[in-house]
Amino acid sequence: MTAPVPDASASPPRSKRRTLFVAICLVGIPLGLSGLDHLVGSLATTPPRHLLFPSGSRVQHESAEFHVEVVISDQGLRDRDFPLTRTEPSTRLVTIGDSFTFGWGVPIEDSWPKVLERRGQLTEESLEVINFGFPGASPNDYSRLITQALDHFQPDIVLVGTLQGDDLIQLMEQEPQEVPWTTRARQATFPTLSGWLATDPPSMESYRNVFRKSQAYLRSTLTPDQQHRYQALSPRVRSAFESGLLNPSLVHTAMTTPRRFLDPIEDGPAWQAGAETRLRRCVRQWTAACRGAGAVLKVVIVPDGPFVSEAAAAGMRAVGYEVPGSLITSTVCQDVVIEICEEAGVTVINPVPEFRKAASSNLPGDYFELDGHFNSDGHRRLGESVSRSLWPKTE
Repeated sequence: MTAPVPDASASPPRSKRRTLFVAICLVGIPLGLSGLDHLVGSLATTPPRHLLFPSGSRVQHESAEFHVEVVISDQGLRDRDFPLTRTEPSTRLVTIGDSFTFGWGVPIEDSWPKVLERRGQLTEESLEVINFGFPGASPNDYSRLITQALDHFQPDIVLVGTLQGDDLIQLMEQEPQEVPWTTRARQATFPTLSGWLATDPPSMESYRNVFRKSQAYLRSTLTPDQQHRYQALSPRVRSAFESGLLNPSLVHTAMTTPRRFLDPIEDGPAWQAGAETRLRRCVRQWTAACRGAGAVLKVVIVPDGPFVSEAAAAGMRAVGYEVPGSLITSTVCQDVVIEICEEAGVTVINPVPEFRKAASSNLPGDYFELDGHFNSDGHRRLGESVSRSLWPKTE
């Protein structure tokens, strides 16, 4: 009896169907799970936490020139908690920036975003201003902060406070950090699950404790020449630095790069062209994010002490920087910001002339002498200046 011969022609179709089934499973199951993740996220919305800082933290911030308490909200901001959706016809602003926006060294109610809020409420009673300032942030970080603010709070206006000179110098010193594509893909595909699996960060540690620990390490990295420059600082500055009462990165940078403030002037057109290229990339990201969310983007040039005030420049010299008097007449840093924003159709608020005028008079100084940040007077001046640009009727 002859054994049946397998039909070879039947195998390929079966194999193709099997391959198709596997392909559908590999694509369809993840897509289905992703859709379920997004659906769960929309139905089971949980209040945001740890947005910028560990939620509920409360730390003392002390230096040789100030002593304030920093309180972090349940949402993870140095501000009060805000509803995720605003009520009509209220107006909501969010301020993006670094430590100058955060309110370094002053009570939160004295920070310029809160001054702006109080001033704006004279004409718009239902105005809300959300402080999204993060110490150490640079223009490379502002896109991420803007995205977070837009996703969680749907503001009408986004104000980016770019620190005169320093933000552009940071852009020239740093390369933007790329988030691994695997992380971006996971967060985009499974945002709800990613949020649930994220571990809670530890509470914030006292700034003085952090400064005291880091200064010892930073001093150990100084070269002999830099050690000599450090020993030439006044006992007052060295004592504050070593006891954790002065920002260690401020002093360390002065020892390693004392001419840092001079980069925009000394390097001339080459520096300006490089700064324009890098800032242009950032501004495009900011405008795209705001346009997609229906928010208006405005840029505020935050005046930096050595570029506006001889008294502030003297303070930076005491810390170890080389700061010529010509900085307070230079317009290079403002020109870069204004030019790039004008290209993108973004309004710029420039209070630098006002700060320079105040510094040339007998008015109280706007900056802490050694720390270099705004004191309460500086925050008040900036908040009032921005409010006049946004709401002329407040005058």
